[in-house]
Amino acid sequence: MLLQRQYSLPNCTLRIEGLSGQAGAEQLDIVTLCEWEIIGQNQRVKGGKEFLVALLNSVPAAAQTWLSGVKLRRSPQYPIQVEIQASNQVSLHIPRKLLQVSPEENAEPPANDEAGETLEVHLTWLQLADLVEALDQLCSDSQTLPTLIPTFHSLPRRAIAPAVPLRKQLMPLGIGAASLAVMAAIFFHLPVPERRPPEEEAMPPTPEAVTPSPAPTTPATPNP
Repeated sequence: MLLQRQYSLPNCTLRIEGLSGQAGAEQLDIVTLCEWEIIGQNQRVKGGKEFLVALLNSVPAAAQTWLSGVKLRRSPQYPIQVEIQASNQVSLHIPRKLLQVSPEENAEPPANDEAGETLEVHLTWLQLADLVEALDQLCSDSQTLPTLIPTFHSLPRRAIAPAVPLRKQLMPLGIGAASLAVMAAIFFHLPVPERRPPEEEAMPPTPEAVTPSPAPTTPATPNP
């Protein structure tokens, strides 16, 4: 019995078709078709389970990395490359080997594609956000692919680019080293001050002891 699941949002629709591993069960375990329809562009991208797994492992992680504002040293290698562009535009580069139908049914490949190996899909931020929401609803559906879990992992510190470029970080250190070298050169050419022996301080004169002179005696006058 063919089972169908559909997750509809204003800007996209995600449709899953498949079979159940148990007869008569309503749980969809085997994916036969994954169809992503972009509303407003009249474009449908179809694939199988590999295409669905690539969407789950690429689109939400790329969107969360961009929204977090964390800058990476290198762009992560996802199965589907997500390119953030200016003016509210996002480009998805989908390998054609993940698609089930002919390229003409999906979209005409752009002239700058390398040997037509990827299908480039242009989205707005609203369309990308609805695709992420549709994938989130799929992962929350207990009756659809319960064993399919997107792979999320924390980024190592070495993968995150520093907020301040290394050149600006080293600039104060270079200025300080240059200033220290200039001051050392100036002090090197200054004459060495001579050391003089300490001068003997003149001792204040010691006051001489003054001997008090005896008081003059008046001779006695004889009585007549």
